[in-house]
Amino acid sequence: SVFSSSEKGELFVPSPSYFDVVYLNPDRQAVVPCRVTMLSAKVTLHREFPAKEIPTNGTDIIYDMKRGFVYLQPHSDHQGVVYCKAEAGGKSQISVKYQLLYVEVPSGPPSTTILASSNKVNGGDDISVLCTVLGEPDVEVEFRWIFPGQKDERPVTIQDTWRLIHRGLGHTTRISQSVITIEDFETIDAGYYICTAQNLRGQTTVATTVEFS
Repeated sequence: SVFSSSEKGELFVPSPSYFDVVYLNPDRQAVVPCRVTMLSAKVTLHREFPAKEIPTNGTDIIYDMKRGFVYLQPHSDHQGVVYCKAEAGGKSQISVKYQLLYVEVPSGPPSTTILASSNKVNGGDDISVLCTVLGEPDVEVEFRWIFPGQKDERPVTIQDTWRLIHRGLGHTTRISQSVITIEDFETIDAGYYICTAQNLRGQTTVATTVEFS
């Protein structure tokens, strides 16, 4: 409760980590979620480097008691490391640090590509098909595969991974990948390998063929 945390002398609602990432999208608000335990506390927002207080003038950035500092129209100039400072009853405290990263990948259904390790394969070879999505850092992607040996319950290995890459200037992209691997290629494995990638905004399907050479 609010009372018990202010009792301990904490001015900020505790954060689960020492460091948080806040993604800045040009088309929606971003929130630096430092909330205070005392309504009377004076809260300010600060950039770590170069060190300065960030003015919250009510047009670009506002402070909302329930949410924290709200960037109304985020843009790339806002990125960097920030923290909040609260002052109440003659003492001051700083919050955890927040890394603000600007995202410029278009929002929408996943932007998807597919690639086979080889499109012409000899019998007995191993083959991998890779499905890749580039997207916003905080948008999760799910993959589904359709492949020729499926109806024969052909054993395959499917591995899904994702990572964030920083493309300079704080632009961050999430690379999500799914790899289907078939060992010991045989007749039933020739044909279309179809990958469907889905996020909250829709789905995209891509396909490639793998044949006997």
